[in-house]
Amino acid sequence: MNNVTRINWIVLAYLAVWSWVDGFTMTAFGLTVLVLTEALWKPFVKSSLAVKLFGSDTMAMLQQKSATGRHQ
Repeated sequence: MNNVTRINWIVLAYLAVWSWVDGFTMTAFGLTVLVLTEALWKPFVKSSLAVKLFGSDTMAMLQQKSATGRHQ
């Protein structure tokens, strides 16, 4: 994980916590869902459950697109 990505994660987590504390529940909920989705997506894509749900061809295509998308 590079420094920019790490800073982005820290900022998103900080904003989510700050939103919960200050009572901005809709914003806090949205940020929390965003952070959790991003954090859990990579392990899910590599799991056997994802292959069972979506099929091996679909998962191979997703992994290929995510690998090539990072280098563009």
